[in-house]
Amino acid sequence: MRRFLIAVTLFFAAAGLAPSAMAQEAATPEKIALVKRYFKAIDFEKMMSQVTGSMGPAMVEQMKRDNPELDEEKAQKLMQASMDATSAYMVKMMDRSAEIYAEVYTLEELEYMVSFYEDPRGKKILEKMPLVMPKATKIAMDLLPEFQEDMKKRVCAVIDCKTAKKPKA
Repeated sequence: MRRFLIAVTLFFAAAGLAPSAMAQEAATPEKIALVKRYFKAIDFEKMMSQVTGSMGPAMVEQMKRDNPELDEEKAQKLMQASMDATSAYMVKMMDRSAEIYAEVYTLEELEYMVSFYEDPRGKKILEKMPLVMPKATKIAMDLLPEFQEDMKKRVCAVIDCKTAKKPKA
């Protein structure tokens, strides 16, 4: 699940939701409608399904490592439950993200984004996106242990990890 959240975070950062110093505008109904058209044009839901789908086998393996008594049938059921929950989560995430896009981007920018991705050239770029996403996700996963170790070192430099109380499970 942590891998999924990292992938989603990376996607949104790459999609333009990274923090910005730019002033925000009101999220008008017209802008939100354009954002929803943009999401449809980029086939956002399908892209996120591909990201989560590509992580399914890794999730099953992680579940098996964490729970050695878990048999294949139960692992597959857990994965399906996880994917169903993820699907419902993505719908909510898209709805809430639409408002953020509508605040961050101007009406003119949203109109351009929609026209670009509805154009054949924009569609061609989107066709190639599935070639990029699994590779980008793999990079994120490959770097995760290094990131976690770096994070631990930085946190321990600020607090004494040896004397800090460990949180209860």
